[in-house]
Amino acid sequence: MAAASYDQLLKQVEALKMENSNLRQELEDNSNHLTKLETEASNMKEVLKQLQGSIEDEAMASSGQIDLLERLKELNLDSSNFPGVKLRSKMSLRSYGSREGSVSSRSGECSPVPMGSFPRRGFVNGSRESTGYLEELEKERSLLLADLDKEKKKKKKKK
Repeated sequence: MAAASYDQLLKQVEALKMENSNLRQELEDNSNHLTKLETEASNMKEVLKQLQGSIEDEAMASSGQIDLLERLKELNLDSSNFPGVKLRSKMSLRSYGSREGSVSSRSGECSPVPMGSFPRRGFVNGSRESTGYLEELEKERSLLLADLDKEKKKKKKKK
């Protein structure tokens, strides 16, 4: 009986060693998986921060566009007063601003844009560029108004 119980204990020890080895391997696998999940979570947090920054940038750009449109309305720019001014959709403006960043705009909205003027800049990427674009529009408006005044003076002189 002693030999049988010794063999039985030996088998139990071997089974426990095997189970211990399997549990260690499972623990290592779980640890590796946890590390991988932590890395993915960290990467996702970084992506979320970048997306939040992009959303904030777009919100600021949108705010700049709204300010620009309000200032244009205040200036009372009517394209019918200026023969060189045509309406161009924001979709066509997107290509000008796309070199500097992404834009989310609704197609079909129109803004006054002089044909052949300012092709290198759109008011799509922040208030600095919006202000610059507005200043260029104001200069163009001043030039057009000056031309109109000159034409009126010439017509008066001819009469």
